Amino acid sequence: MENSYHVLHIDDDVFIRRIIEQALGAQFKITSFANGMEAMMWLESGNVPDIILTDLRMPMLDGTEMIDLIRSSSLYRHVPIIVLSSADDSALKVKCIDQGADDFIIKPFNPLEIEAKIKALLRRANDRRTFRTDFDAARLSPFRQ
Repeated sequence: MENSYHVLHIDDDVFIRRIIEQALGAQFKITSFANGMEAMMWLESGNVPDIILTDLRMPMLDGTEMIDLIRSSSLYRHVPIIVLSSADDSALKVKCIDQGADDFIIKPFNPLEIEAKIKALLRRANDRRTFRTDFDAARLSPFRQ
């Protein structure tokens, strides 16, 4: 999986961006931005990441607005999103998941946990693509041989 997947990371805290780049840079290609507006401009330039990590509280365009924009896009709606936030309010976590985030990790975080969750989401996304490609509609069950 080394550098074969592209992670878009958005966080206004330069320290957090550096941690993510150092912790995950050997396994993934990382593109980082300080706010959602810069990230959306990058996406609108035709870039498609494999997964998005986003903070919630950022200037210009915050994480919840990012989630809404990404989930309303026909091009990006299927890109997995993980929220990294210092907010530990249960209602906010539920709101983010209901909006379309795939996971919510509270800061401070363990970079190994983020790596494991990214790999799990990417593995499931690949499994879904493989299933759709390999599924034989003539069979009653995809598990029959």
